[in-house]
Amino acid sequence: MELEGLKRSLSFSTGSNVTLNCIVTDCHPQVQKYLREANITHFYDVWHIEKGISKKLQRTAKTKDCSQHKWQRSIKNHIYWTAATSSTPEERVGKWTSIINHVQDTHVHDNTAFPRCLHPLRWLKAATPALCRLENLLISKRILKDVEKLSPHLQTSAVEAFHSVILRFAPKGSAYPFLGMLCLIWRAHVPPLLPKVQEGGRKSQTHQN
Repeated sequence: MELEGLKRSLSFSTGSNVTLNCIVTDCHPQVQKYLREANITHFYDVWHIEKGISKKLQRTAKTKDCSQHKWQRSIKNHIYWTAATSSTPEERVGKWTSIINHVQDTHVHDNTAFPRCLHPLRWLKAATPALCRLENLLISKRILKDVEKLSPHLQTSAVEAFHSVILRFAPKGSAYPFLGMLCLIWRAHVPPLLPKVQEGGRKSQTHQN
């Protein structure tokens, strides 16, 4: 469904003479493949990446000898900051991986794209189980590939809000054809043409186009 919706949207945009600079989506594998083969610049919505990392952090923080729960909010903020302040994939990865040094109170890094922290928490000790688990989670190959493609500007929040409104009238649990969904949305937003009462009598409401 996601891929078909994307194809139709791109076809409509092309037919309307809209020039696309980039597209921001979640990490749907079929969408990734399609945009890569179409040679369209593709960024990931930061919230979707942050949500996946946060869930893994919460699970890891419940294990023995892990105190990284104190760092969860800072790590969440760090990924948003990484996306908002970086202009290249290399800079995004450099800033993101600096978090491993940062939590150990080390603020000078080997990465030339981000050689030094910009700030002044309570640090994790080197070679502890908490730090090892955190490092394995945050700088895995999968996470670094996602970080490279974080969107530095646009996000999908506006579209998500629009979809949440649509679901009030066309819930996913019920199947509607396209025309049926169009009628539901139209009915929800266009006031009905009903008779109105004036001075104790009924009078037909006149509709003007």
